[in-house]
Amino acid sequence: MNSINRQTIGSVPFKGFWIRLIAAILDAFVIIFFWLITFYLIIVVSRTGLLTDSNIFLSIVLAIITLIIVGIIYKPVMETSDYQGTFGKYLLGMKIVTQSGQKISLSTSIIRTLVYFLTSIPLVNLLLLMIGFTEYKQGLHDIAADTFVVSQHWEGAIPLEDNFGA
Repeated sequence: MNSINRQTIGSVPFKGFWIRLIAAILDAFVIIFFWLITFYLIIVVSRTGLLTDSNIFLSIVLAIITLIIVGIIYKPVMETSDYQGTFGKYLLGMKIVTQSGQKISLSTSIIRTLVYFLTSIPLVNLLLLMIGFTEYKQGLHDIAADTFVVSQHWEGAIPLEDNFGA
């Protein structure tokens, strides 16, 4: 029975660090594109003199806040959609699932996103490397949200080995 479990686990198409890094880079382009549109609209709407050359600090703060908002909205909306992942993951043939193989909920995606952003802090971002070294190719954000990144073609539950030979 143990050999059957190992064969099943070996066939689970977990996606590793490098392909997920490329997906994150693609997502960065998407987020920056949406951010530029959002920031441009804010500047156009606020032609009240609030954002002038003399108030450059407010412009920078507003730019950072809109970037964070766009990032925080983008990931959960995409991960809970029928794509089951961001555009980068979708384009590279990946999706995010629960252990039962289902689409993740909004609350799960928000947890995943918040922990992901925490791991984007310099030096803390080295924790993202753990994707390459964990058995199920999970980053800290995956572990915190109990999610898995698998091939788009994967159907069904994720068979996890219990390490007790059962």
